[in-house]
Amino acid sequence: MANAIKKAVFSLVDKAFTQEGYVLEVRKWEPATMYEIDFHMPETDMAKWNTIPRIKCRVAEFEYRDYTPATWDAEKKICTVLIETEHNGYGSAWAKNLQSGDVILFAPAHAAPLPAKPGKIFCFGDGSAIGHFLALKQLTDRKNYPLEVVVFLNETYTIPDTFLTANPEFKFIMQPQGHSLDSLSLVAEKNPLSAYTSVYIAGYIPMVQGLRKMFKKNQNFSAKLFAHGFWS
Repeated sequence: MANAIKKAVFSLVDKAFTQEGYVLEVRKWEPATMYEIDFHMPETDMAKWNTIPRIKCRVAEFEYRDYTPATWDAEKKICTVLIETEHNGYGSAWAKNLQSGDVILFAPAHAAPLPAKPGKIFCFGDGSAIGHFLALKQLTDRKNYPLEVVVFLNETYTIPDTFLTANPEFKFIMQPQGHSLDSLSLVAEKNPLSAYTSVYIAGYIPMVQGLRKMFKKNQNFSAKLFAHGFWS
């Protein structure tokens, strides 16, 4: 009886707070653990996205995951989401099973801020943060906000040429047996971060926490720090 009531309440909440979207296309980066998915969201006014947007998707019963639209076309109401499925979890399983024509349920989630002051931006993240950094790129101009991005990947991906050509700011570290915190820490130590106005860290929560602590202990670190952790 209790489970039936719980499911009924959850169903009402679903209907009250979620919108429907549609899967247009699913693409995979070999070895097929990075999914690039186009969503059509007919009720969403993407022209109002002036901070890094997040959407909360229903990935299973009683389970939601937040994802960042990486790029979007406000007129067509289409956005692209990148989901790394290397870590096991409800979100990864959901992404692997999506097909063109599927209906998704989603709601707006918390948005991440943009830099308050112009200046150079350095981004550190793992595969789950690619969309976050692409959204940051779309919402800022390169003249006032020069951008550098380093992303750690646990897989040796074949990254699409179209992505590399369109995003020369992105540098990838591919180490199947490596650790994101160790690798990104080495990158940070080799770069004079005093030259940057803003630093963004995003990705798997333990990595984000570790890198954030390292920056906070650095007495020469003066950039505005933005840290955002994600679960799979």
